[in-house]
Amino acid sequence: MAEFSAPFDTSAITTELQWSRMARRWGLDGVHSEDPASTALKVTGSGAGTVAVAPGMASVNGFYYHLDATKNLPVPANAGGTARVDLVVLRADPSANKATAEYKAGGATAPTLTQVEDGVWEIPLAQCTVAAGSSVVTAANVLDRRWFTDRGAVPSLPGARRPSVKNQLLVEDNNLYLGDGATWNWLAGKSIPESRYTPVWSAGPNTINWGSGSENIGHYQVINRRVDVTIQLTPTGNPAAYNEPIGVSLPPGLPATSEHRSLFIWNFVSGNGEGTAVGVGMIFPSEGTSKISRLRYPASGGTSVSSPVNSINLLTNQPFNIRTNDVLTIDGSYWLA
Repeated sequence: MAEFSAPFDTSAITTELQWSRMARRWGLDGVHSEDPASTALKVTGSGAGTVAVAPGMASVNGFYYHLDATKNLPVPANAGGTARVDLVVLRADPSANKATAEYKAGGATAPTLTQVEDGVWEIPLAQCTVAAGSSVVTAANVLDRRWFTDRGAVPSLPGARRPSVKNQLLVEDNNLYLGDGATWNWLAGKSIPESRYTPVWSAGPNTINWGSGSENIGHYQVINRRVDVTIQLTPTGNPAAYNEPIGVSLPPGLPATSEHRSLFIWNFVSGNGEGTAVGVGMIFPSEGTSKISRLRYPASGGTSVSSPVNSINLLTNQPFNIRTNDVLTIDGSYWLA
């Protein structure tokens, strides 16, 4: 068994392979650019017997490459009877001690990239199509195939952001932003992944006991300041008849905003032959922001458009006697305080 570590005073990086294995972990292969619209190492067809590779920089298998002037690559003649699909590649060759832009002829399909961990390693720059009997690549017959690489997300202090960089990620105060070159655009914020809790049901000051072993599930997730929540109840008992409206707790530690009344859809299905109903759940900030205070359903005093309408609170025994085998589901979203 052998162990190697470097660089230390007594253990230096002495081979290209050692360097490659270390440096390739600093970043991915690709052209150095924040913007795919950049012309760095972009290939264009001349309409003659060459293609041109624009100046630019790149990383390939841990090696650095810099082209400081346009490089023209000859196009091999296509002596076949059908079009040929070729590649322009950036090739690192440790045995040749260099990285170079090269033209690589293919066939009916583009050639396979050579990627040998301790040998030749290629990444694509462009795909070129050469017509039968031709050695010409037109601009229309070049497809951009560059891979790009750049910095990861950069941290930032509130009030001290650097200027926006196109396609750069920035992390600030638990928020993620994407630069467009002019400003930083918010992408995502601190979130809570899919989680569960046990809802607490109440009727005024009374805690409702739906029976031992009831299915009582609260399912939620948080994306920035928006909470998605689903609650499902299937009782195994028949609680007391309370005159106060049914309420149910929100996920713990995630109170709703007091700026407005958040709304939820609820659905009740009786397993005891009493029918079904759909209504709206509401958070009343004046009664607390940690629970849904009301489950209401529509009602009417008549059958015409001029008949009075109202909404009525769902109780433990009105309009249904909620008990074993019934199912009550609440689903919706709300903004955090």
